[in-house]
Amino acid sequence: MNAKGRDTVKLRKALMVGIEALEAEGLKITGPALAKLQNRRKLRDIAQPHYPDRPIWITPRGGSTRECVIECAIMPMGRSLQGYWTRYVDAGFDEMALADQNWLKGNRTPRIHWRVRELIDQAIDEVHLDLKRPQISVALSRLETLTTSENERRAVLEQSELTCVTHKTVSDHVDMINATALAVARDGERAATNARTRGSTDTRALMIGEDVEVDECKLSVLTPVRKTGFWTVLSAEDKEALEELEEYVTSRLWLVLVLDVATRMPLGWTLADAPNHEATLDALRMATRSKEREKIMCGCDCDPMPAVGLACVAHDNGSGLRNGAVKTALLGAVAQVVDVRAYHSGDTPFVERMWSTMESQLIKLLHGYTGRKAGHLKGYDAKKNAVIFREELFRLITRYLIDEYPYQNHYGTTVFGRSPIHVATQLAEEGWAIAVPSPQNRRLHLGWRKEAMITDEGVKVFGLPYNFPELQKFRDSTKRKVTVFCDPDCVNEVTVIVEGPPTPICVDLSWTEMRDMTIPEVLAHYEELRRNDPANLKDTRVRLARLR
Repeated sequence: MNAKGRDTVKLRKALMVGIEALEAEGLKITGPALAKLQNRRKLRDIAQPHYPDRPIWITPRGGSTRECVIECAIMPMGRSLQGYWTRYVDAGFDEMALADQNWLKGNRTPRIHWRVRELIDQAIDEVHLDLKRPQISVALSRLETLTTSENERRAVLEQSELTCVTHKTVSDHVDMINATALAVARDGERAATNARTRGSTDTRALMIGEDVEVDECKLSVLTPVRKTGFWTVLSAEDKEALEELEEYVTSRLWLVLVLDVATRMPLGWTLADAPNHEATLDALRMATRSKEREKIMCGCDCDPMPAVGLACVAHDNGSGLRNGAVKTALLGAVAQVVDVRAYHSGDTPFVERMWSTMESQLIKLLHGYTGRKAGHLKGYDAKKNAVIFREELFRLITRYLIDEYPYQNHYGTTVFGRSPIHVATQLAEEGWAIAVPSPQNRRLHLGWRKEAMITDEGVKVFGLPYNFPELQKFRDSTKRKVTVFCDPDCVNEVTVIVEGPPTPICVDLSWTEMRDMTIPEVLAHYEELRRNDPANLKDTRVRLARLR
């Protein structure tokens, strides 16, 4: 009983004490007798000591009734007092009989026949709870058929006819079904589990890099692809076919994202035409190195997340995530690999939620946005508005992940409204971070692998010469063919594995002009030089010189 109910019972109990005293004096307890002024004054004087909380008034004064009820207690009229006294005496002078029983008011008989409710349940089970997601009107039609059949049976038994209910009654009946059960019946168990999963409110990591989630997503934005970018590698037939197409061809790119659970900070990201292990390893390499190059190239104002170590990496069964190359690389880098279930967003909730945040804050504002699903944007043609190229899209995503997202207030579990960069800075200052892998381990397990032969100049991979005195000991050996592991993000050093010696050999770049570059930058430099001096023109001049 609430405070107001307890106060009402206390007041009425005090009045019953006064009525009992009046009865002892010889007063016959009736409604008119308790309505007389002199009897009400006696009743007030006797009841007031038993109710010291507020003064008891015989009649309410004029003015606001609400203020009067707050300041004083109003004595009920004579008939009401007689009714309370009768209930009090019949209950054996139990004060709980004086409490109001408002929940018993109203018509308690059911409005719908019990058999009609059974038919409603049957119609909903047979029609509405289906993976084809039929409307309630279809279930109502089925209910009308069932009601007609039931009335024919009841007519034989000389029973009353049942009345079919309305659309609103069936809709209210559906609303009483548990939301999870309704989702399982109409969306399927897999979709319902993915959308309504539980168990994401937990402290899954305390250190930077302790738990990392990786996921890949096809971005809902179209990007034009310049045909001139592929012209040099196409065959003659492909060139003829491409000339018949439009100036630009649009496509949707995939984004691979590596997210730290303890801080909610993005560690690495990359764009790919299709999910593959090369894109995943590129994102993992980005997570374990400095991102100053991306900061300068994309024009970011804030500092990105520094290089971190990876202790545990969780990912689903995406084609670019769960494969032998990625698993071998992570296990070699001394990282625990956790294979989570497909279509269970609760297993990797933080990176799954990141996609919706990025789409609502960035992707939705870009030209060429396709919408969340087919037919989402009725009057917008994403293909005609696709004007953001791949390089510009990567630049926009990088700016968002470095300058904008880390500085927003995050209200997820263990963050409590702080920004991800604030959490990362605090953990880094306290030393709560996984150690960064050494450059050699990054090359051996996350880098690129090439085969080469040892010469007097050392080894040569991607057109870059590498040499070291220790390597020349195997120059005249019969096992001159070696395996070279290089970091595509830094060409300064490579690791050479020679058959026989158990220790890898770290060799330096001999071409000092190319130091501090990446392998894609080196290859782009080669391509630019070859484009300025085409090979066919060079061969023509040589042949003419030989003829002279």
